[in-house]
Amino acid sequence: MHECPRCQSSRLIKNGSATGKPKKLCKACGYQFTRMTPRGKPLVTKVNAVLWYLSGISMNRIAFLARVSVQSVLNWIRAFAKDHYEKPEPTGKIIALELDEMWHYVQKKRKKLWIWKALDRDAGQLLDWECGRRDKVTLKKMVDRLAQFNVKLYCTDNWASYASVIRKNTLVQSKATTHDIERNHCRQRHWFGRFKRRTIIVSKSKEMVDLTMALFAKF
Repeated sequence: MHECPRCQSSRLIKNGSATGKPKKLCKACGYQFTRMTPRGKPLVTKVNAVLWYLSGISMNRIAFLARVSVQSVLNWIRAFAKDHYEKPEPTGKIIALELDEMWHYVQKKRKKLWIWKALDRDAGQLLDWECGRRDKVTLKKMVDRLAQFNVKLYCTDNWASYASVIRKNTLVQSKATTHDIERNHCRQRHWFGRFKRRTIIVSKSKEMVDLTMALFAKF
């Protein structure tokens, strides 16, 4: 470190030592310090932690491999997801969307969180999602956002909430029309430990589930 960590001045002089470590004194602001290397892990370690998380490795294992605490890994993943959080834009002209919901646990296994998803059938692209309860209030939030696209047809299963939110002339309810989004569920449960059906991982917050969905949709 050749600059003052407080004012970034290069006017540094030696100022004795503390516990065997040489001290430096900044002539510009009078700040003295002993640490000669920047704090924190390098960027490559943080990126590797995110890639491991995207590959289904648990945060406890990532912390062991990176020689840091689990809280540090969580902070890296959360910061990366917030920096890259965005709902995907359609890559083509949308004609048909497949809608479906999948469950997850928050805080305890008796408390389910439902994730509503919208998939572009032609492009195979996950366009939107909404986390909440399995009711029409949560579904309507996502459907209202999808109204900006040129959607001619919504393909869903027979859950009653769809018919109460989507117009009947644009709705087809049959399990035979939701094969693509079911495969998307399988990929999501495969790549993330928290979404596996028989998992010991329970998310502590709805925010982390939403951020993980953003990473899944982007990468």
